[in-house]
Amino acid sequence: MDIDDEHDLELAQALALSLAEEEQRQARNRASTKSNRRSKRQSDVVVISDDDDDDDDDDIVEISTPKPTTAKPKAPSRAPSAKPSMAPQPSTSSQQPPPMPPQAVGAGPLSFLADRAQLERERLARQKRLRPPSLRRELSPNPVVKRTILRVETVNGARTFPSGSLLRIDTKYATDPQTPSIRLSEVLGPKKDIALAILSSFVVDPVWLYSFFDPSTPVVLVTDANMCGAKGDGDGTGSGPLLKHMLPNWVRVCPRLHRTGGFEGCMHMKYMLLFSKTGSLRVVISSANLVPYDWRDIENYIYIQDFPPASTGATITHRPGEKPGETFPEVLSEVLRATGVEEGLAALRKDGHKTLPLMTLAPTTSSSSSKPHSALELGWDWRAASSNRVALVPSVSGKWEGWAGPTAVLKYGQTRLLRAVVMVSLCSIAWWAYFFASLSGTNTLKASSLGSYDAPWIAAFRLCAAGRPRALQTYLDRGRKRTPQQGPTHILYPTVESINLTTLGQRGGETLFCRPKQWKAIQDLGGIGGTGVSGLRMLDAKSRCGPVGMHTKMILGTLPKRVGALAVEDDSETESDTESETESDDDIEIVEAKPTPPPHAWMYVGSHNFTAAAWGKLGGSGFNPVLTISNYELGVVLPLATAADVDRSVAWGRPARPYIKGDEPWIQPMLRSGPM
Repeated sequence: MDIDDEHDLELAQALALSLAEEEQRQARNRASTKSNRRSKRQSDVVVISDDDDDDDDDDIVEISTPKPTTAKPKAPSRAPSAKPSMAPQPSTSSQQPPPMPPQAVGAGPLSFLADRAQLERERLARQKRLRPPSLRRELSPNPVVKRTILRVETVNGARTFPSGSLLRIDTKYATDPQTPSIRLSEVLGPKKDIALAILSSFVVDPVWLYSFFDPSTPVVLVTDANMCGAKGDGDGTGSGPLLKHMLPNWVRVCPRLHRTGGFEGCMHMKYMLLFSKTGSLRVVISSANLVPYDWRDIENYIYIQDFPPASTGATITHRPGEKPGETFPEVLSEVLRATGVEEGLAALRKDGHKTLPLMTLAPTTSSSSSKPHSALELGWDWRAASSNRVALVPSVSGKWEGWAGPTAVLKYGQTRLLRAVVMVSLCSIAWWAYFFASLSGTNTLKASSLGSYDAPWIAAFRLCAAGRPRALQTYLDRGRKRTPQQGPTHILYPTVESINLTTLGQRGGETLFCRPKQWKAIQDLGGIGGTGVSGLRMLDAKSRCGPVGMHTKMILGTLPKRVGALAVEDDSETESDTESETESDDDIEIVEAKPTPPPHAWMYVGSHNFTAAAWGKLGGSGFNPVLTISNYELGVVLPLATAADVDRSVAWGRPARPYIKGDEPWIQPMLRSGPM
């Protein structure tokens, strides 16, 4: 059960330790006498409650007595929908004396506690009978709220995710087994069940990855041309992706990149589409590269959801305010086309694969819709994604212009984040904080994990994250006016000390990047103390799951406690344009009537680093905005219904410690000694 009071937790742990020590002492006293009586060992449960507060059921702790240490098959990870147990677990160290059989009933140190447990159960039963129904609902630890993530089902012993789940990758250095996690072998499932796989990653270990698949399984692998050495495969003048048959039945695809001045971005998306021979489709959005280090040694998160094959009727539903082309499968199809998957599928067909679950991404018309849809959109039932209010947020390398049309800025980057926030029904949000837990690898040109920030870029990003399109229009028309004081923007990035304290030490920070020049710019912006116009403030990033390096990218948007879940926008907290005194709630884009109340917060999880290369740089005017993006990125925005959902979902320990004078961010030694 959840424990809200640290004192109760310490008491429970002390009691468990005391019980174990008492049994060990009695076991030593009985060591010289052999007992022929053996009975089946059962756990004794002790229920402890704080008698000072009879109305607080959450203070009850269940403690199991130590069990024999026996080899058992590893149980599957706890389903995310279950509340993590805070009960202290007995040590399995080989140095601990083996536990002895239990004493007879009524003997030993547990007898009085068994009586106490029974009395406690009776007291709680009486207490619940006396409560009026309304009070029972208020005091219930599980209020009735629609939860759109953290639901897991089991089919034939394997976990499935029909409603989508946010999961931590099961790194071996995490010390909190209660946090829902998953391994790559579980994500992929049995080799024999995969009919087609479409994978994307910035960095790939092909030999290691190949071992997870049957040699006959067709695979399209999307990756970065510079990182895989494919840059020389093309003539440098074409516009299509670079293709290569890298392994039997494997086609590697590298999309072209848009150059901004002398800078070229990277293909940084990390996604999987796993087509099962049973007809279902698993979609995975991840922050992990397809290399052993990311799935074994450091912390990453994924969003995973299973979709059944389509049946008779519509496969796509539009949530309130969602426009054509913005649904989950439509955006996913656009992402696959943008990253060269269509060309990869064509290469597989040419190689003789004539029965692929997805033969092409070309749009076609159907009897159920006048608008052309791809086979991906029509072949699976995507309605669960809409009912969950989950929205994809891609960035595609290129220059995007205007509010509407095929090149509209709202399709990608930070302006797509704006649309996602609106669509998850949080356009009335009054405050948001950016929590960014470590960064990913960079190419050899100029990319970095922590970016080079300025106040205007942060101001525009804040408006997008607040879901305020009209305020963004006004801001783009500000001309040469100075950027006004911004609200708080928190960036989590580990200090040198935090990295050194991880299990791997400096090896745990091998894919985290910050350059001395960038750190100086952050200091100039008031990053220590949050005193600058930008509102930027640095916080130390530590995983809540133990001494492990974090490669996770997250944005948490939430309301301050004083406002509440149904607050309206407060310009004094979120305003970023120069006309704050004349704007009102009319500047918020209001969607249609919502079928469910707005959630407590929203969260982004994916591959985007907090950089202009990833999210894009806005320019132009309010009438004709221009968004320039260097990288290919992909993430998902999902709602969190309650504060408890936030606590279970965030990757970092809360509250995070702000940087103080003297703190230094983790900067790799090669960057410290190299050029600024």
